[in-house]
Amino acid sequence: MNTIALRFGPLKADSYTIVRSGVRWLVEDGQPCRAGQPIGYCNISLEPTGARLKSAPTFTEEQDIQIVFAPRVSGRLAIRSDMARGGYLSTRAIDAWDPDTVVAQITPDGPTDTGDPGRLRLMGVAGRRMTRLADIHSGLLSGWYSRSRGWWCEGNEPPITLLSMGVCDATGVILGEKCSFLDMFEATRAPTQCVFVPDHPLAPCAPILIEQIERTPAQSDAIAEDLRQFFSRPNIHPTPEDWIFAGTLLSVLRNTPLKDRLDIFSDTGTRKLAPANAVLMSLNVEPQSILRHRQLGYHVHIMRHHLAGAGPAIRAWLTSAFEPVKRSLDVIRRDYETLIDTLARTTGGRVLILNRMSTSGYEDISNYSAFDAPMSATLSNIAAKEQNLMLHDISETRNLAVIDVDALAAELGGGLHLPDGIHQSGRMQMELRQEIVHVLSDMRGLRQTARTPARAAG
Repeated sequence: MNTIALRFGPLKADSYTIVRSGVRWLVEDGQPCRAGQPIGYCNISLEPTGARLKSAPTFTEEQDIQIVFAPRVSGRLAIRSDMARGGYLSTRAIDAWDPDTVVAQITPDGPTDTGDPGRLRLMGVAGRRMTRLADIHSGLLSGWYSRSRGWWCEGNEPPITLLSMGVCDATGVILGEKCSFLDMFEATRAPTQCVFVPDHPLAPCAPILIEQIERTPAQSDAIAEDLRQFFSRPNIHPTPEDWIFAGTLLSVLRNTPLKDRLDIFSDTGTRKLAPANAVLMSLNVEPQSILRHRQLGYHVHIMRHHLAGAGPAIRAWLTSAFEPVKRSLDVIRRDYETLIDTLARTTGGRVLILNRMSTSGYEDISNYSAFDAPMSATLSNIAAKEQNLMLHDISETRNLAVIDVDALAAELGGGLHLPDGIHQSGRMQMELRQEIVHVLSDMRGLRQTARTPARAAG
């Protein structure tokens, strides 16, 4: 069968010239490849053209931008070794983007049914560093990011944006094995943007997300001033770990990821997208006790493994300035309903929630009379069952999509694929990813249906 030359294809950013680095390969020469499997990537720089920009420069927040590419057909790959320049030329953008550049050849496994099998599929990925000093260039999206994202770079249809508020059980599902959206890229060909915000150091439970939406600049300034005053006390001696933790926390508290309108570029040019259409959360991140600031009233929830990165001054501040507040099941439900209603009112976004595994498979309690009511306060499996039921009840009255981790774990085998109830196997992440893709597909269909009458009327 004849080989097909694989070329980049068009890519355009309005008012910018796109410049690329040498290629870094994700596969070996001669390797069989699937259709849609990412095979390589290059770093991108957007250089302003001579024309005056009509608005504020785009992509100013993101220090790292890369393009990932994949073939449209399955077959055996023959890469061009000269595309990998090596050294700094594989990280620094040096060549203008040329859509006709041939990067490899592929011998298809069978007949091709795509209109242009030689044109590569392109995905843009970008990262906003937690600090500009975190300039790591070791690989694909390899920096320390306060936000990373990936989007498909073709077609006129605006993509659906999925925002993942990252904790352990959501991270691998969205970022994938290589932490760079490659698995999501291969899982769907529909126009999509995936945005990932990690839990560094603030865990994204419902009350914290509500406060991020509603917080004013003046309130952010008051939070920063309170921390500054505490650090200025004579008996407080902040360490480097304290300053790093404080800067990271204040930065996250000022961000509003649920309201962000992000720019993308593609084969047709630059487009500004609406805030996230779908927000992925996890029930595992909802604490039964949360810290509330005694004077300013805002909440923080920091996972134990992230709190280990704080110094003594931050720990002292959390102890003295905050008080623990219990959250009953009714309070958690109220917070979810408030968040869902706020999003529906402000951005139109829909919430997707990963529920909890409700049994470890190792429970051996034969008599529950020794446990005080409510048993969910001391037995995690009871709490998980009650919270899962709570999500079901909310979905009856609000636009909530529950991603049923509990049912999937029971089907696949929790002991093998979800041994600690939180961290999934690769197989389970793949299945959960497909469930999320199905929900996005349904949302895409509803959006298309809503537009049809308007087009007909026109």
